[in-house]
Amino acid sequence: MPLPCRHQERITGQVRPTVELLSNLESLHPDILLQHSIEPADYKSGLVFRSAVESIRGQFIASSMTGREALVGDILENLKQRDWIKDYERVSSRSRHDFNVELCRNENTEHFAAIEVKGGEGNSINISERPLWAKEFAVWCHLDGAIVNQPAHGAHSIINRIGNELTRRQKLVDVLFFKDLICGTKLRPCPKYPGREDRIGMRAAPDIFLFPQSIPNLANPSPPVHTLETVRLPRLALDLFAVEQAEWTNHVWEVHVTVIKSREDRLARTIEIVHQGKTIDRSTSRAWRP
Repeated sequence: MPLPCRHQERITGQVRPTVELLSNLESLHPDILLQHSIEPADYKSGLVFRSAVESIRGQFIASSMTGREALVGDILENLKQRDWIKDYERVSSRSRHDFNVELCRNENTEHFAAIEVKGGEGNSINISERPLWAKEFAVWCHLDGAIVNQPAHGAHSIINRIGNELTRRQKLVDVLFFKDLICGTKLRPCPKYPGREDRIGMRAAPDIFLFPQSIPNLANPSPPVHTLETVRLPRLALDLFAVEQAEWTNHVWEVHVTVIKSREDRLARTIEIVHQGKTIDRSTSRAWRP
């Protein structure tokens, strides 16, 4: 599985008991409900518990979406203040991506990128669109506090979703940035920072997944994957997070996508994730009719 970071079992082991407690509070501790003017009989049948959960979930989602875009905005502002990019603009209210980034523009060349910001599972990646003018299209995903699944689970799901977009919708995604807000803290030490595993916190660089340079098809079933020389945003991010060049490979993964012909004129795809020359994850999709 991609990503070496793992939640502590001491903490994840408490999630299921918490679910059991909250789900059965009316029978386990009705006195606590009555102390807070909640009728035990209405806790489940009156939809009090479900409504409360949905309300809390809505608050989390709203605050998380704001926090995600704010974090990416802060990163872009830092890049602009250092003159590493020319400008950026938040366009989520009127476009099917969230940020325009002007990396450079002069008489001889111009280089624009677009960034789409998603959560830690990337459930709505299919909603975004790559602008025609973008020379780089990046998806920024991060976890923001949930510990039900390991980070590798989220990264695996997102990569498969992007692979689906790439091969079935012909939407080219150049790079995935995967950032976890609790990575490098006491809740989940980061092995990529020896000696600072639980103290690096927000200064931990995002994990970077490089995708193919073109759309895989039967004529070109396995296009070459991007490198840090063919796209600019990943290098800028690594520099901004003060990652030494000798350590870049610790933070970079290659995502190899191959289209193969399956039975009955159907197609399928394989996704292979390579880190420091070793295949660490491989999956094959269901067949589809082109």
